[in-house]
Amino acid sequence: MLIKEKLSWILDKKGKSKGEKEYQINIDFVHSLGKKCDCVGWSKLYMDEADANDVLDEIKRFCKKNGWTARGFYERTYQDVVSDWYEVKTGNFKDESFADRVCILSEDGEDMFHIVMRAYHELTASPKEWLGVCVSERFRNACIKNNVEDVDFCWIQDKGKYEAMQWFYIYPKKQIAHIACDRGLKKSDYFKIKALGGALPKIASIFSELQYISLPNCYLAEDMPDGGIAHAYRPSTDGYCGRDTILIHKDTAEMLIAEKALSPADLEAVCIFETCPKGYNLIKTQKHPKPTVSYIEQSLSAYEKTKKSNRPVRAVSEKDALKMLRKSKTERKDDFQKKISKGLAEAVTATEYSALLPYYQVANGGYLSDEYELLSYEKALVCTEELLKQLNSEELFEADHEWKVFAVCADGDLVIFTKEGKALRFSHEAPEIINEWQTVAQFFFDAVSEY
Repeated sequence: MLIKEKLSWILDKKGKSKGEKEYQINIDFVHSLGKKCDCVGWSKLYMDEADANDVLDEIKRFCKKNGWTARGFYERTYQDVVSDWYEVKTGNFKDESFADRVCILSEDGEDMFHIVMRAYHELTASPKEWLGVCVSERFRNACIKNNVEDVDFCWIQDKGKYEAMQWFYIYPKKQIAHIACDRGLKKSDYFKIKALGGALPKIASIFSELQYISLPNCYLAEDMPDGGIAHAYRPSTDGYCGRDTILIHKDTAEMLIAEKALSPADLEAVCIFETCPKGYNLIKTQKHPKPTVSYIEQSLSAYEKTKKSNRPVRAVSEKDALKMLRKSKTERKDDFQKKISKGLAEAVTATEYSALLPYYQVANGGYLSDEYELLSYEKALVCTEELLKQLNSEELFEADHEWKVFAVCADGDLVIFTKEGKALRFSHEAPEIINEWQTVAQFFFDAVSEY
């Protein structure tokens, strides 16, 4: 098991609020180290970089000489973990998905809250978190189909006017009694910091403030169930919000991936130990607040009614998508390239990429959002060639070799379009489709809307 350490850091001048002069000093110092930073001086340092220790020494020297202090965030991950258990990694719903929140009664007689959403804004089935862990109906259907009975699902009311994938709060019946985590860990905890090792003790000795120390969760072997799905809920205490973590046994995880209910990217292998790892805080978990049985039954009845309601399919025209793209380019000029040249546009007309020409005539490449980058026509051709080589080597995956790559995702996934006019998100980790848009226009509209 390998340790990966990342430090996000910035310098502060003692006793003075920052202005443009201080920002520029920060930036110049980072550049003097041969590193990159943002517009005010925040930089990232991975401790496996060859000069990482030298950078820390230079930070210490600069602060001592100039009367500044160092502030940052420390994050640790474990690589090459072999485990029978995985944590579910959760993302966030889009802001547009939120419609309302409702107060309901928990089975313990206390108030609790659920969201009401407009589900058509959500395009991926990856688990989300909003007042609890939420999974798609693909996940629930796969559990029902494969007789996974150690979990309850409560439907999230969908007020959207369009047909959409539905969502559920997930409530595993199995509870893991303890979780070893970073909650409450501070820079001042000398013996715990020293026990954690790695670069952390040196960082803590140099940095006057570590705003948080992030460690992967770990679990005790004696607490783990035989299999299935379980949860570890840390209650709201000492300024910390309650947090529910969902864990899935390897066998169940493999089933959910095979059913396209999860992607391998949605899971992270966790470390299981006989005793609490040194430096960690061992937290006793509680049962997660859960709605009453009658409320869950009512929600599932409402879900079935919604599924039969024959709502219209959301349709976005090319005109709508181009309008959004032009607006974004006007507002974020630096994020987009110039429109395609007249000569190159004439060449594109004779290719399968002609369907994308209206978009290239707005921008021949650019960042549609933090998640999606439109490739230039030239880069798209190269990526398509690489994809075809990959597909030819995937004997167990049947794909249409007329696929054309035209965009990439932040995590390395590809966005391709088909001869039928659909857009597909193709995983960079496994040969599988993890999202689909009925038209290229729908993709552009949704991608730009994410910014």
